[in-house]
This record gives sequence, C-alpha cells and structure tokens, in this order.
Amino acid sequence: MVKFEQLIREIPHNGVLSIIQRDLESNGDLYSLSFLKHLLEAGEKVFVLLYEPFHVFLGNAKMMGIDVEGHLGKELVIFDVFASVNHLERNIPGVYTLSGYLDDVVFVTKLKELGREVLESEMPESLWIFTYTTSGMCKLFSNPLLTYKMIWAMREELLTGLLRVNTIVMFSPIECPDIEDMIYFVSDVIIETMILKGRRVGIITKGPYEGEIFELFGGE
Repeated sequence: MVKFEQLIREIPHNGVLSIIQRDLESNGDLYSLSFLKHLLEAGEKVFVLLYEPFHVFLGNAKMMGIDVEGHLGKELVIFDVFASVNHLERNIPGVYTLSGYLDDVVFVTKLKELGREVLESEMPESLWIFTYTTSGMCKLFSNPLLTYKMIWAMREELLTGLLRVNTIVMFSPIECPDIEDMIYFVSDVIIETMILKGRRVGIITKGPYEGEIFELFGGE
C-alpha cells in the first residue's frame, strides 16, 4: 500500500499533487487533509487557499486530528477566498481576506498584492500551497477556468524566488467540471478517490506508482 508520505516524496521540485474526488462518498476531501496534517506536523510552511466556508474546513480538519488554531500564524497561513468573495470578515490571526469590490480579475490582482505582502513578511525559503477545495471556484467566480488560469500565472510570478514550492490540490469534478482538464495538465501526481466494491479507495492515475489502488484511511 502506498502511503501519503511516499507520495509527498515523489512530488517533483515545484511540482503538483492533485487529489480528485470522483465519488463524493469516498471522502477524498478528508483524505487530502491527511497530507496537510503530515506537512504541519513536520514543521513545513503551508499556505491554504480556502474556497469553502471556514467552519467547514475547521470541522473537517478537527475530524482528521489537525489543530488548526495551534498552527495558525506559525506553520499555517490561510487565504480565505470564500470569505473574500462573500464579503465576510475574519478577525483571526493568520487568516487573510480581501475587501472591497471583487470580480474575477480584480480578485486575482488583489490576491497577488496580498500574497506578495505576506511572502515579504514571512520570508519562507520553501513553501507548500494547499487548496481546499478547488471545486469551490465554480460557486465563487463567473468564469472559473479563466480565473484559475490567472491564479496559476500569478503563482509562477510570485514564487519564482523561493527554493522550493509544491502544491497539493483537492478537487471534485462533479462540482466543478470546467477546470478538470487544466488540473490534469498542471499535475505531476494524481490520486483519484472513489467507491470500489463498497470500499473507499484511491487510484494513482498519473505519476509514480501509476495504476496502484489502495484503501483510504487504512481501510476503515
């Protein structure tokens, strides 16, 4: 059985691992949080792009044994996209939001400015970006594919000076089919989660160990 620690090691320099939830009942979103937990416990710097309500992320993270409050402002920084687009305030240290008018283009411009400010203050040598869940883009933006392309272009521009930047993408194509092809294109490693013969499984469909099937959550 391939463990997520092995998969993390197989992500190439500045590479992308995507977890694609084919069946909602497979709990691929929860499985993705196993990667976040491993990174935080290893002391890695992680920026989370949060496309879902903060309380949903907090509850799911707690379910997976992640002490979000204990890591916030230290190893963990959250850019709350959901709150920004819906004009919700987050007076929580380590959680950043954008204010004012936001259409798709303005959002990316302001996110770029905020990202630059945070990077200058944090000054990490290496960084992990974790998106939860990227499928939320279809609920938040009028043109999710164009916006996603602009975010990737911004990522390349902002992070070129860092020694290492890796990305983990959590995505449900059922909820946002518009950006599925692009996620396949940018990913170096892909794990697809689904229900197979009544079991929650992951199938590696791109990268090392391609074709391997394993039970999520240790077969629980």
